[in-house]
Amino acid sequence: MKYGADIIVIGEGEETMLDLVHYFEEQKKALNEINGIVYLQNNLPVFTEERTKIKLIDDLPFPNRKKINLQLYFDAWKNKHGESALSMSTQRGCPYTCKWCSRAVYGQSYRRRSAKCIVYEIIEVQRNYSFDTIWFVDDVFTISHKWLKEFADEIAARNIKVKYEIITRADRMSEEVIQLLKQSGCFRIWIGAESGSQKIIDAMDRRVDVKQVREMIKLTKFYGLQAGTFIMVGYPGEDDADIKETLYHLRESNPDYYTVTVAYPIKGTPLYNETESNFLTHLKWESSTDRMIDFKRTYHRNYYNYAIRWIYNNMMISKSDNVVLKFHLKAFASRAMMNLYRLKVLF
Repeated sequence: MKYGADIIVIGEGEETMLDLVHYFEEQKKALNEINGIVYLQNNLPVFTEERTKIKLIDDLPFPNRKKINLQLYFDAWKNKHGESALSMSTQRGCPYTCKWCSRAVYGQSYRRRSAKCIVYEIIEVQRNYSFDTIWFVDDVFTISHKWLKEFADEIAARNIKVKYEIITRADRMSEEVIQLLKQSGCFRIWIGAESGSQKIIDAMDRRVDVKQVREMIKLTKFYGLQAGTFIMVGYPGEDDADIKETLYHLRESNPDYYTVTVAYPIKGTPLYNETESNFLTHLKWESSTDRMIDFKRTYHRNYYNYAIRWIYNNMMISKSDNVVLKFHLKAFASRAMMNLYRLKVLF
């Protein structure tokens, strides 16, 4: 607000923004009667009552995609990368408690649009645009197996051909779930792991078994779908043995795609609260992001930067049919730098 915002909407914004439009047009309500906002009064912030979360999200209209020419974006992406994707959301909230994950907007809840509503939206976007895939942005797409069966049945009943990818958790997967996903058009499943070390997964409050993650990645590939996974390094308490376990986890499960990032604390999360007293950087809000925050870890930050390179080059070696000398050399060099930072030879 110090930088010019008059009103800030907190949490879900649809109903709050509608109330604000009515306020500016008609002023039938006072600002302090509009739930879910903060505004300045006598240079002090005034927080109104928390906005009740929308229960029946089927009642919300589809995104007004025609406000901009989305086809320009699809065409540009396809020309550059060979395939274009449209984003779609089927649910709000997440009932899980991973310490690094922000639930600032939708809260720790689970609210789902009906399968019929989603299929109607798919029909609409296919009618209006030319694109290749749908990216379902939900945190845990397969959280409800009942809903997934309804979705697959609705796709089949309407004889719709759709190609889509999702994110989910290993503990909400099974052979039947993978088959339903494949039947309904899923081609890629991103399965959250975050670490190959059970110790670190437990520290994150992930509530998942790393062995089950590996099994589900393998089972996904067995059924002919692509498997992706997410990894973070540098979580509080992570040491060299945990990094080695993560490399083993990736080699053993052998996903088609994976991402690795250095852990960073997002404001409002348990991870932020637990590490705030150990922040090594105190950056200006207006010129920085959460990703730039560093905190005291088991080793120097650069150890984890080199760990990412070490993991990447070892995975390139694992996936190569022939011995590629450059990856062996890069892996050796990365490991050497890791050891120097781990043994505090470098700072």
